[in-house]
Amino acid sequence: MPCALHHVTRLRGLLVSFCLIAIAAAPASAVQENDPYPVESLARILGELHGLTFACQGRQAQTWRTAMTELLDHEAPTAGTYRNRLIDRFNEGFRHQERLRLRCGAESEMARQDLAERGRAFSDQLRSTYLE
Repeated sequence: MPCALHHVTRLRGLLVSFCLIAIAAAPASAVQENDPYPVESLARILGELHGLTFACQGRQAQTWRTAMTELLDHEAPTAGTYRNRLIDRFNEGFRHQERLRLRCGAESEMARQDLAERGRAFSDQLRSTYLE
């Protein structure tokens, strides 16, 4: 697969995975972060969102885990160090939210909006990287 086509395919996969973040987000006011590992940061944010949703909606809430699975399918489809790092970051985010034990309601909604804005910023960073 030509290099440019490979990047577009990866970008499309990322955008599918993070479309959920954009839909769930409050108006985008997050400052884009220049993160050297934006995909890993997105994996952590997905883990945090999963932790919040899991705590407030229960075990059946799998939206963010499903988004993480899509991210893995596109970014690291085979076993290896990079895939393990992404999984570790997702799990770190989940455990972080578990430790915070936010109350469901306004407090968790504010946290969700903040995470969604941060996720959108990382997604925008990735989009500009792949399209430029």
